[in-house]
Amino acid sequence: MNLRGASAVALVLAWPLVAHVAVTRREPRSAALWTLALIGLPLLPALLRARPWAWLAWAAAALALWALAQAHLATLPAYLLPALLPAAGAIVFADSLRAGAEPLVTRFVRISEGAAVAADPVVRRYTRAVTRCWAWLLGALAALALGLAMLAVPDGLLAGFGMAPRWALPRAYWSLWVNGLAYVVLALAFVLEYAVRRRALAHVPRRGFVAFLRELARHWPELRRRR
Repeated sequence: MNLRGASAVALVLAWPLVAHVAVTRREPRSAALWTLALIGLPLLPALLRARPWAWLAWAAAALALWALAQAHLATLPAYLLPALLPAAGAIVFADSLRAGAEPLVTRFVRISEGAAVAADPVVRRYTRAVTRCWAWLLGALAALALGLAMLAVPDGLLAGFGMAPRWALPRAYWSLWVNGLAYVVLALAFVLEYAVRRRALAHVPRRGFVAFLRELARHWPELRRRR
């Protein structure tokens, strides 16, 4: 892994703790900076490659956050983005399940293991089911993040507009979920799926978990392309 790749991985791994600390300080400036950093995460590969469009997009996000701060709504994106990001992931997985499309997990198997393995009927059924599970899981995480954001106080989605939530949730608890426990759920689901795959697809040649992660990282650019 090159220096840029290692830097990106380090930033992603450090992100949840940094975000939690920034949010729980209860400062609009910290919330805006946290939101800007969160927006920058999906742009990070392009930013590291100095792509002009990525830097322009990030600059536009900064201007939008400044405008919201002027309207005393600086924390609004901070509460919305943790729900929108898994929602976007759910849409990507669900979209690959439409008629005539190739399920996202099937695509990964085809790219990493070959067309012959991906064409196996057992593999096709399993990878389609896993794609559906990821769509539902990400959708559920998005809905939960949005629901908790509406209950958060003192400046959650409802409280920020002057409406008192029926069940108040301290912002620190909301942040603990979206910046901590939600990632744990995703990691556990990832490990569990790998373990189930080894049993459900016992006839497919096996590879170690670390090798599996390397393959996923290596083929990620191809995997993101819509087919």
